[in-house]
Amino acid sequence: MINKNSSNKVRFYGKIARIAAIVMMISVFTVSCGKKKEQKKEENLRPVKVQTIGENSMSLGYTVSGTIKGIEEIPYTATSSGEIVVINAKNGDSVSAGQVIVAIDNQAARSHVRSAASNVNTASSNINSAAAAAEEARINYEKYKMLYNKRLVTETDYLRAKTNYDSARAQLNASKNSLSSAQAELNSANDTNRKSVIKTNINGVIANMKLELHQQAALGSALFTVVNESEMVLEVGVSPQIVGKIQVGTTAKVKIDELNKEVEGEVYEISGAAQNATRQFLVKIKMQNPDRELKSGMYGTASIDTGAEEGVVIPKESIVVRGVEQIVYIIKDGKAVAIPIKIVNQNETYAAVTGDGLTVGSELVIDGQNVLQDGEKVKKVN
Repeated sequence: MINKNSSNKVRFYGKIARIAAIVMMISVFTVSCGKKKEQKKEENLRPVKVQTIGENSMSLGYTVSGTIKGIEEIPYTATSSGEIVVINAKNGDSVSAGQVIVAIDNQAARSHVRSAASNVNTASSNINSAAAAAEEARINYEKYKMLYNKRLVTETDYLRAKTNYDSARAQLNASKNSLSSAQAELNSANDTNRKSVIKTNINGVIANMKLELHQQAALGSALFTVVNESEMVLEVGVSPQIVGKIQVGTTAKVKIDELNKEVEGEVYEISGAAQNATRQFLVKIKMQNPDRELKSGMYGTASIDTGAEEGVVIPKESIVVRGVEQIVYIIKDGKAVAIPIKIVNQNETYAAVTGDGLTVGSELVIDGQNVLQDGEKVKKVN
């Protein structure tokens, strides 16, 4: 027979065990819920990748494009009108200074030369006659002067001889002036006629020639260009913010699109004033061209060394555009902080920027920044 007290004890301890189990289950559930809440809270933080901004010693350079020209490009125009009767070169031909390239048959100039030469001959003949007449008048005047002094002729006869002498001398001077004018006219006519022969002033290569024999050339019309290809020049426009960082002698790397190659260049001229239309400064970059590979009209893209950059250098991908404003995000105390920036220079990959609070050592958001809001809590991920 089972003792009643023993039975009560069994029931009592069973209740205790059940209560303990329930308490344990509640504890486990509470802990589990807490962990889930913490995990859920952490999962709500925006994941971002960051990069620590380092010391700036980088030169981004300044990239700009333009058209290549010869170090000298001299256009030649018709200095007289007429028929083209000589063409001694074609586009691409090498020519030397002083070489005759084109001759124009200027009939009017040739006719003027003949007329001016005839006038010179006439003036020369007239001066000979005037000189002889003046000499004869001088002798007669000297004779009458002597006779008048001896009172052997009248004053009227003496004055008549003197007047004739003065008139003969005046005629001689007029003849001399006529000869000088005729000679000047002949010189001018010869000069015009000589200008019908077009010679080069420099060594180079013929370009832009579109002439044919026997075509008519008008005074001032374009004939051809001579390009000095020993050195080539890339002319580019540089912004006012950058031009102060560029000096004569600054190096540049120039990529030639048509040749798919890069050549070394050097800045040799910087304009002192901005161009009115573009507000940019004209910068000329000189390149050696020993093999004559570079040709006038080719397209080049220059990367000009501008020295250490102002501000800090950051990846361009970290920059967020919000309307007209450009910003980046840095992390402070676990939160994203938006910083408006100003780009002072850039290349394809990096930008030199300034902004209040953006300093060396700042943790810059480089991934996830496009969806961030100022003050949003974040978690850093690799």
